[in-house]
Amino acid sequence: MDFASFQLAAHETSRLKLGGPQAAIAPMLGLASETGSILNVYRKYLRDGFDLAANREFLREELGDLLWYTAAVATAFNLDLEDIAAANLQRTRDRYPSPSLGEPLTGLPVFDAEFPEQERFPRRLVLAFAEHPTSSGRQTVLLTLVSAEPNAFPDGPVRSDGDKVIGYQVGDTIGDPLTDNTRRTDAYRYHDAIHLGFMAVLNWSPNMRSLLRVKRKSNSTTDECEDGARAIFAEEGLAAMLSRLAVRRSAFQSETGIDGEVIDVAKAAAADLEVETLPVWLWRRAIQQGFGALHQLAANEGGYLVADLDTRTLTYQKVLA
Repeated sequence: MDFASFQLAAHETSRLKLGGPQAAIAPMLGLASETGSILNVYRKYLRDGFDLAANREFLREELGDLLWYTAAVATAFNLDLEDIAAANLQRTRDRYPSPSLGEPLTGLPVFDAEFPEQERFPRRLVLAFAEHPTSSGRQTVLLTLVSAEPNAFPDGPVRSDGDKVIGYQVGDTIGDPLTDNTRRTDAYRYHDAIHLGFMAVLNWSPNMRSLLRVKRKSNSTTDECEDGARAIFAEEGLAAMLSRLAVRRSAFQSETGIDGEVIDVAKAAAADLEVETLPVWLWRRAIQQGFGALHQLAANEGGYLVADLDTRTLTYQKVLA
């Protein structure tokens, strides 16, 4: 039986008046009651060694009642149970890809693939993070580009037709020296690792595109809307907000700590940007790898990060292999 047929048949057997939201109270109470019955079975299993296998018929009936009340709530709110089921499957696949499909990296977009070589991210980068004390005793971190493959600028930055400098120089520092920008020490001076996690895993980072000077100038809309100031600020704000959220979530050292609230923040920051189409599971991987790298850098007072955009990984090395 499909969900649409079940919902119609369930409605025909209902004695509840399901004419609007107010009428949903009774079936919602039914949902709570049936859920309690199922939990009571499990309580008996834990306390008394209740034989679940011998009581399959009871569980079958309780789950059936739970499904009936679910259909009744959907009907009360004029929702289609089949649409609900299909949307739920899509949502769960977005968050948790099926292990049977293997590594689901094939088919993910590479946002700069169709752009000129000098407007693309290198596919593999090695970057060094080194601490330097300031005159006030605070630590700053300098980021140096160790290698880039392929290197579209073997002789260093060049000037565009508009006489703007584009490109990077292997061996040079990237960006400004960074401190924690706070009264307490919290390793935020290494937060470029978060941006590198986005770049490596999502193949997206307006901040790193700006630092490497590989903006997609050949398309004025992409340059303005995807690589411009608003996108850069959105990513920078996201990194700062994630750092706050990480405090109560084991510093995002595992993907299981990246819950729905975290994903909602990331999705809100990415709204209307090219990256918003990427699945949730990839966002979770990007956040975990970025913060994992950040904490390894902080623990070792520097080191190297290897960003591989083809395998979509960001890895830490204390010394270069």
